[in-house]
Amino acid sequence: MAAGQIYKGKNVRFSLNGKTLFHATTCSISISTTLESIATKDTNGTLSVPGNYEWSMSTSALVADKPAGSTQSDFMDLLALQLSGAEIDIEFTTGEAGDFLLKGKVFIESSSINAETGNSVSGDFSFKGNGDLTPLIAE
Repeated sequence: MAAGQIYKGKNVRFSLNGKTLFHATTCSISISTTLESIATKDTNGTLSVPGNYEWSMSTSALVADKPAGSTQSDFMDLLALQLSGAEIDIEFTTGEAGDFLLKGKVFIESSSINAETGNSVSGDFSFKGNGDLTPLIAE
């Protein structure tokens, strides 16, 4: 992407074990750093020292059976991974060379499906990072 151009949300996706989620509508990632508070008799305020971090992600998608021969995952594929307790390789990127890329490993922490009258069936997944989240530039 050319310097200064803003990423379009439509172009940024998760890849789970090398496959995008069929009919994904949203995806997000969150990183939190634990801050240790230190106060002594020689300080007037509290000092904060960064410690470890943890990260999580979530995604939503319309629920549909993927076409035969598809290279994508669907709701049932992710549900099977969750029930088996599998660790999943993830990437968060546009997939274009030179754009940002976040890589790591996750477990599926929760899943839900919503079937509301008058709307398409949708599913949500939340993922818990396992180990490091690595920021890179896509090649």
